[in-house]
Amino acid sequence: MPSTVNHILSDLHTASEALAELCGPFVKGSDFSPYCVEVQPVRIPTAERRLLAHREHMTEVLQTHHGNPVEVQVLDQKLDGDHYSRKITLTPGHVNKIVECGIVRLNFSFMPAIVKEEILARKTPLGAVLIKHNILRWIEPLWFVQLPPQSDVMKLFGMNNPKPVWGRLAVIYCNGEPAIELLETVLNA
Repeated sequence: MPSTVNHILSDLHTASEALAELCGPFVKGSDFSPYCVEVQPVRIPTAERRLLAHREHMTEVLQTHHGNPVEVQVLDQKLDGDHYSRKITLTPGHVNKIVECGIVRLNFSFMPAIVKEEILARKTPLGAVLIKHNILRWIEPLWFVQLPPQSDVMKLFGMNNPKPVWGRLAVIYCNGEPAIELLETVLNA
């Protein structure tokens, strides 16, 4: 099996390159377009901006915003040694309403074995696992993006978005190491 990790997101030049990198393991066929528009946070509508333009875990921000703990649904995953990618959605509580679609890519060599085990169990959102185990973390947003209607990125999640979707691409440093790279898009803000 080829390695799922090719480039470090922070070394890439555009958000579209970063989307192609994160989405790559989940793309079937060759007609995928990672097209997006890079935006400054001030250009994001207020509700979505409050959910994206911060250095907090989306888990905490979404729980506060929706008034319920969020639950993770892992739609697909790839494990290659210490490198793990997963495509997820988050829902508030037991409500059948998706509030986030995301892709996360982790390097487990920067995390304790117990954290790896909990993440691979697929029962708890990533942010909640890191917080529970008191992993010192710093979230560095790299790009804020607008995905156009009928975005190929959103189609990876089974979504046919009739209007633009807003998101961010970021790196999470765990104990000073760039351990996690991610795409987070918000819905139903």
